[in-house]
This record gives sequence, C-alpha cells and structure tokens, in this order.
Amino acid sequence: MDQKARTARRHAVRQPAVLTMTDESRHEVRTLDLSHGGISLQTESQIRLAQYCAISFSVQLGEVDHSVLAMGQVVYSDPDAEHGFKTGVQFLRIDDDSRAVFHQLLQETQ
Repeated sequence: MDQKARTARRHAVRQPAVLTMTDESRHEVRTLDLSHGGISLQTESQIRLAQYCAISFSVQLGEVDHSVLAMGQVVYSDPDAEHGFKTGVQFLRIDDDSRAVFHQLLQETQ
C-alpha cells in the first residue's frame, strides 16, 4: 500500500506493543501513529505482506490504563533509516472496548 494513499488522518501514538502473527510468532514493536483504520509500527525486521495479525498495547487515558487489542492485516513493511522497518497494519476487527479507547485517544491528540 502506498502510504500516500491513506485517507484517514493519522495521529502520533508512541507505545511499546506486541504484534502476534497467525503462526504465533511474536514481535516486540513500537507504535508510531494511529487512525481509526490502522496503525503504523516500528519493527526490527521486515514483516511479510498480507499476513493476518493481532496488535496489542496499553495506553493511559487520564488516570486509567487501558489494554487495546485489534486484529489486522499487514499492508506495508518498508525499510526506514530512522525506524528499521515501518510496518502498517490495516484494522479488520476491533473489540468495542478498544474502539472506544481509540476514539478517545484520537480525540485527545487532535
């Protein structure tokens, strides 16, 4: 996916996260930016395109820590001089609690 083709506005969100692939391999990653449609991640290695995965991380809103879980598909994984690899995951399914956290998080970063 061409990163310039995005239609959703992205917001910087920097959190440690775990990317779990369907083969159960796990990657310690860092979130870079987020929209309602997907998330960009800093990864140490290139992730194969079109793989299904789960992304999980915690974020603090106010005084409360919230766990976030979303299912998605890798749409790009490009070399990046600053980040190792910049990997994009398009969301396919988000539970209602995580969707509410995303909504609140995205409103706070506007």
